Amino acid sequence: MRLGLKADNLLERVADWFNLAPQPLAHAFFGMMASRTLMAGERLGVFAALADGSATVEELAARLKLSPEGTRALLEALEACDAVERKKGRYRMADRARRWLDPRSPQYVGGFLDFNYTQWEWWSHMEEAVRTGESVDIHRFAPDDPRWRAYIHAMHQMARLSAPEVVRSIPLPRGARHVLDLGGAHGWFAAELCRRNRGLRATVLDLEGSVRVGRELIAQAGLSHLVTHQEGDILTSELGGPYDGVLLFQVMHHLSPAQNVALLRRVRTALAHKGTLAVLEYLREDVEHPPSAAPLIGLHYFLTSKAAAYTPAEMEGFLDDAGFRIESTRPVRHLPLQTLLIARPE
Repeated sequence: MRLGLKADNLLERVADWFNLAPQPLAHAFFGMMASRTLMAGERLGVFAALADGSATVEELAARLKLSPEGTRALLEALEACDAVERKKGRYRMADRARRWLDPRSPQYVGGFLDFNYTQWEWWSHMEEAVRTGESVDIHRFAPDDPRWRAYIHAMHQMARLSAPEVVRSIPLPRGARHVLDLGGAHGWFAAELCRRNRGLRATVLDLEGSVRVGRELIAQAGLSHLVTHQEGDILTSELGGPYDGVLLFQVMHHLSPAQNVALLRRVRTALAHKGTLAVLEYLREDVEHPPSAAPLIGLHYFLTSKAAAYTPAEMEGFLDDAGFRIESTRPVRHLPLQTLLIARPE
């Protein structure tokens, strides 16, 4: 049996090498199926159930009130996705997947998987967006729209993975007391920065729908004494200041070049003389053959904000036009394809 499987895999590789099989079909069909399989595993409670221990198909179906036939098919598909393992007729969570899919894990990303249902709906508008040039504009939902909760919880789970690494790389002036987190939503990066710098407090400025959820998350973590949420539009609200630091994390790809320069100029006036600007962004390399994920992320930004993923040269231009000089750049290991830039007023 193993020899047969190895032969099948070799034939697949040879067929791919010689372009004998329709690769576009594989991307569209199998990519769709893998995505939806993992999403279903989260939403139907399979991962949470298997985190408590192994189970047979029948046991899991009864516990989750699912059909045995559907449960078997889903578990086999999840096994193919390396999310679960099967041994002697019982399924368990795969060891490598446990840190990501066990709800008790500090690295749990199930909320992001569930958020994919919202993103799936956004992507159903792709053809219209490309045809008309109009985006979904995900930041204009009503404050009580349930998509805000899914969105901010998903971003919070991603932030937890990288926040300790990111804040270690943000140099604040000695004796820093107050930072401003623009569009910071969950406020987790600001919270980690405050916990790392004694006496530091943070204000998160974001839209009402985002602030409602972020305020809850910070309160649940017992960090409301460090982080305060303020409702407002970062493009028009008064920023106040002076601040010892400003965080602009995963915001600029939602804005046009002119909006970015205008915002950065306002940030400059809000910063103290030796204040630090920290920018966290996906930067698109201007090369002929970028990594496969890079153009997909750029398309996602266009769809959801009618903006773009910017190149390092474009980002440097925005900062230079606003009176900033870049002091350092570094990739973020725990948040693939993201770069942290540290800049100061000239």
